[in-house]
Amino acid sequence: MKSPEHPWDAQDFFCRKAENGMLAQTKHSLPEVLSRNKVIPVVENRTQFLSALTMSAHKVIFLRNCDLFDLKPLCQQAAQQGYLLYINVDRMNGIHPDAAGLAYLVEQFHIAGITSTNLKTLTVGKTLGLHTMLHIFAADSTGLESAVETVNVAAVDLFNVSPALVVPCIAETLTTLLSRPFIASGLISTRRQIQAVVQTGALGVVVPQPELW
Repeated sequence: MKSPEHPWDAQDFFCRKAENGMLAQTKHSLPEVLSRNKVIPVVENRTQFLSALTMSAHKVIFLRNCDLFDLKPLCQQAAQQGYLLYINVDRMNGIHPDAAGLAYLVEQFHIAGITSTNLKTLTVGKTLGLHTMLHIFAADSTGLESAVETVNVAAVDLFNVSPALVVPCIAETLTTLLSRPFIASGLISTRRQIQAVVQTGALGVVVPQPELW
C-alpha cells in the first residue's frame, strides 16, 4: 500500500517507531473502557463520527465501510481526546491491510486496534502493538467450534462474536470455547437486546444506531 501523501515502507516504520518507543500504545485498554460503558458506537461516515465524538460517555469508536482519508482529521481529533479507535480492516476502503497499510493506520490515523476474520492480518497487527480482535460468526455450534479450534491465541486479544442476538442463546458454549474475552456485534436494534447480550458476559456490544449510543 502506498498512500498518496508518502511512499510508505513497513520496515522503515518499524525501525523509526522502535527507536522512538512509539509503537501503538494507548492509555487505557478496551476492557477497561468498556467497564464504564458497554455500548461501542460504529461509524461509517463523517456525520456519525461527529455524533460519536459529542457523547462523552463513550471512549471507543469502531470504523467500517468508510473513506478513511475523509475521516483522517476526525481520527486525529478522537485520539487527542483519548478515544480508542478500532477499524474493521475487512471492510475498509482505500488502504490494504498488509504490514505497510497497518503501519500507516497506526502512524497517521492513531488507531488502537483492528478487527478481522483473517488471523494473518491480526498477527501482523500484533507486531505493530495493535490490540487485535478476531471476528467470528456463530452460525451454529459446530461452526463456532471449528472456528475457535483454528485460532492462534497469541495473535488474538479479544473475540468479536456475530450476530450479537444469538449470544444469549449460546452463552454457555461461548464461555467454554473462548479463551479470551469477547464483544458482540450484529442485528442489535433495542436497548433491551444490548442489556441481554451484556448480561451473558460480553464486554460490550457494537451498535450502529446513534439513538442507542
